[in-house]
Amino acid sequence: MAVKWTAKRLESESNYWRSAIVLTAAHLDLFGWLGKRKIKSTAAAVYYGGDEDSWKSFLDALSGMGLIRKQANRYYSSAFAARYLTGDKRTLLLPQYDAWCTWGDLTSVLTTGKRTRTQKPFASDRAQSARLLQGLDLHAEQIAPYVIQGLRLGGAKTLLDIGGGLGTFARAFCRRYSRLQVTLLEHPNIAPLARRAVKDSGLAQRIRVVGRNFTRGSLPVGFDAVFASNILHAHGAAENLFLLRQIHRSLNPSGQLIVRDVFMRQDRVAPEWGALFSIALLLHTPRGRCYSLGEIRKWLRQAGFATIQGPRQSSPLAFDPDAILIATKSS
Repeated sequence: MAVKWTAKRLESESNYWRSAIVLTAAHLDLFGWLGKRKIKSTAAAVYYGGDEDSWKSFLDALSGMGLIRKQANRYYSSAFAARYLTGDKRTLLLPQYDAWCTWGDLTSVLTTGKRTRTQKPFASDRAQSARLLQGLDLHAEQIAPYVIQGLRLGGAKTLLDIGGGLGTFARAFCRRYSRLQVTLLEHPNIAPLARRAVKDSGLAQRIRVVGRNFTRGSLPVGFDAVFASNILHAHGAAENLFLLRQIHRSLNPSGQLIVRDVFMRQDRVAPEWGALFSIALLLHTPRGRCYSLGEIRKWLRQAGFATIQGPRQSSPLAFDPDAILIATKSS
């Protein structure tokens, strides 16, 4: 389906002013600080630092956008901002703030071909990693029930969750299947965050967190199922084929690999979200991009999987662009 462009849309898509203002306000937790109060611009300068005139301009801009209200030189939060830009909802915007400066490197990356040497932020900044994972966790909590509903793992006793983040899906698997034991494999920088989240959930006896770079060396073996959610797009083709071969080795006979990711059309221009996300991956990973369904199917066959089922939609939620493939090892 052709995308219709107009001069108005072009202006809207290229205008980053609003984005910068909203992301900065979220980063500062401005709306949480406002709460239900009405404040003058002097109060913001006292609380955050800086000068009153700058804060007045910033608050006026947010008022012009309709995110806060202004009455008799006092400012207060709109109902929308109070609902969607505070607490957990605000968390979803923070990774965008963290990535903001990185997007300024796009011209350089394109014209020099020099990409980052590390996975950003997971291998570079633990604080930013925590913010990103917290945002992903909020979405994953809503997605997980749909994912698990479409799986048949009643006979599985062991599951390996590769790159499982804070363990959102691992926890959901354990709650659905009472006999299941999960090993969650994560980058050494992320593993402590995952252990804390698992401990807080009360499932530390059933979810073991292992800190390891899973793109290098062998994986633990003896699993009835392996879950790999949004892993392949972060790595290069050779790394993915190597990983899938290691997963095949780690599975018991008749074991299942559940791959959840964005699967691109063969020409790689659709879905649009995946095409745009590939640019983010260009800036944040050494070799990652979104791959076509054909590419991933080919790797699975090369890795030795006997059957491949799917794809099926990960969930009906609007913010979930992913689909699911299930590859089975021969008995």
